[in-house]
Amino acid sequence: MFYRLVVLMVALTFIAPFVLSAQQNLVQTETKGSDAVLLIGDYQGIDETDAQSAALLVALELRKQGISVGDPVYEADTSASVYRISFRRLGGKILVHLTQETPIGTIIIERQLWITSIEEIIEAAPRVVEALVHKKSIGSTVDIESVVEDDAPVLRKISGESLWSIGLFGTSVPGTNLNGELGFEAGLSYQMPTYAVETEFRMTGGESGNDSFVFGTWSIGGRYFFSKRNISPYVGGGLALSGVNYETRIEREYDRFWGGSYYDSKSEGDTGTGIYVIGGIEMLRLSRNRLTLELRVDRTLFRLPTQDVMPITLGIFFSSNYILGDFGLF
Repeated sequence: MFYRLVVLMVALTFIAPFVLSAQQNLVQTETKGSDAVLLIGDYQGIDETDAQSAALLVALELRKQGISVGDPVYEADTSASVYRISFRRLGGKILVHLTQETPIGTIIIERQLWITSIEEIIEAAPRVVEALVHKKSIGSTVDIESVVEDDAPVLRKISGESLWSIGLFGTSVPGTNLNGELGFEAGLSYQMPTYAVETEFRMTGGESGNDSFVFGTWSIGGRYFFSKRNISPYVGGGLALSGVNYETRIEREYDRFWGGSYYDSKSEGDTGTGIYVIGGIEMLRLSRNRLTLELRVDRTLFRLPTQDVMPITLGIFFSSNYILGDFGLF
């Protein structure tokens, strides 16, 4: 019994595909017929020579599918098995419409494809014929060599502008002697009339009295502009990756009788994430170059052992539209 099952499985595995293939070929032969006619239908808005050439390409594709069809004609007997190719223009696009009719005027199956110029029939003809003969959707017939413009439309987007920026700012750190320490910023942003997204790199540091610190951050965030005019206030905020190092010097006595002292320094630092908020005024928004006054508060989400560093900065920044080609990148 086991051997019989093995023989049966082998027979089904190797013989069944040939049987199915033969049945499919028989069905296709019966369906396609041997004396089909390709009619040239409507082609308003298309040059007659172009319509004839396009129809000839469709005839060639039908022959590749095993359908015996002559060169395209304008008339046929009412009893003939007919394929009809039509072209209809809508603005700058052309609808390629292929039907199978038996008898003439009774549509059995149809397929259509939009093209942007009659020259695209070179890519469209194989697809529309394959879709009709094998009863496929047009979308399933596309491959890397047959993409037409309608398959890859250009997305319509609200345009904005890209800007680079540089600036200087003063930094104060509450709870320390640090006040007005100089820092710099470099960044990129993409702006629309009322919104913007931005990324910046900032570095600041200094020494005052017994305190010194270094603070660097890379941030990503956004802004909201309250006006579309040449001068507009704005607010915003975002996330940041920050690193801070804080050092303080403590004066200690080394001899109480004779006097004298020395300084003992204590350094601590850490890196981590943070958030920031901003508020400011952007000027010259209607021109290519901008000038910005901005107040910013950075809040790290980590804390040093003895000091909570929360820089507050006030700065002035210059920004300008940029195009990648202007820097020689392309």
